[in-house]
Amino acid sequence: MLPLIFDTDQHITEPPDLWVSRLPKKHQEMAPRVIEHEEFKHGWSFFGGQIIRPMGLQSQGSTDPRQNHPNKRYEDLDPGCFDPTERVKVLDIDGVKAALIFPSVGGTLSNAPNEEIYLACLQAYNDGVMQWSREGDSKRLLPAALIPAIGIEHAMAELDRTAKMGYIHYMFNQWPSGGAFPTQADDLFFDKVEETGMTVSFHGYGQGRPAPVKQQVVDGKPQPVLSRGNAQEMIAASRGAGLGCTAGLGVLILSGLLDRHPNLRIGMIETSAGWLPSFAERMDALYLTHRFAGGVTLKELPSDYIKRLKLNMDREWLGYKYRDQIGMDNLMFATDYPHFGSFYPHTRFYVELVTQGMTGEEIEKLLWGNAAALYGVN
Repeated sequence: MLPLIFDTDQHITEPPDLWVSRLPKKHQEMAPRVIEHEEFKHGWSFFGGQIIRPMGLQSQGSTDPRQNHPNKRYEDLDPGCFDPTERVKVLDIDGVKAALIFPSVGGTLSNAPNEEIYLACLQAYNDGVMQWSREGDSKRLLPAALIPAIGIEHAMAELDRTAKMGYIHYMFNQWPSGGAFPTQADDLFFDKVEETGMTVSFHGYGQGRPAPVKQQVVDGKPQPVLSRGNAQEMIAASRGAGLGCTAGLGVLILSGLLDRHPNLRIGMIETSAGWLPSFAERMDALYLTHRFAGGVTLKELPSDYIKRLKLNMDREWLGYKYRDQIGMDNLMFATDYPHFGSFYPHTRFYVELVTQGMTGEEIEKLLWGNAAALYGVN
């Protein structure tokens, strides 16, 4: 019998009307929307044209790799990218029972020009993506809530709201207090996370909310910031090599947050895992050598906290090779569909390749058991 697959990293290509159909009239001018664009064909316009970005390499689906290009129209995309009913068909074709769903362009909301627009757009995303999941299959399409990073009160309110909506995890890449490092106020938020039982999905993992983008002014007219998609896959690849999360993971551990919140359930998403044994070794050496000068006292070694985490892998081999050093209970599987480089529709074939030499118990943990336990999915 083929093993169950829990895909711990898929993405929604946000439907064109996700924001314009949900934001109130006073925010319509700033609502993210799809526009006709001379260079990008269909482009996403954010905040009244302050930022314009193409569909990008994150919406390729099953496209022939020789035809991949960031500049496309919605009608050119695999409908499984944005249509929830078609996404369920994608899962069936690929043998995937359940999938975590993360945004594609939703991260651009962090560049909103003010807090009111930011909160309105973020809440519209959470409302829209939960509706999208229900229109497909809410037991199989498991979206991550987006939590604002402009202050603890806003973060706690949206965490509570989305938990009541049925979200089982939220996407972390910024500290809720809005700073580059965790504060005492962040502890209140993580108390709330433990109370709700939601899992923390550290996707890519950044630190701190970016400052709003600055537009150049030409002849007295602000010019849109064009976010071209050519480098998107390189950025994703660097995250997949652990390069986007190591500094943040160090802060997470050395801040003592995991001592103060031992019941947090954390998944490291789109980070891969082959780099982890070396990182854990260096973290232990750093802590043992400099803990007195740095004024850091932990209950355990950094490598012990790392063993609490689960990491997913998509496009790598070393994570499987070093599974004994990483810990078989810490590894999860992912495809990154519909981003460029995902395995669809050949995930089963890829699984056969990368799991050669693994026991049946190891394969079950990798493909289903570890993720199901972390996210509370039966």
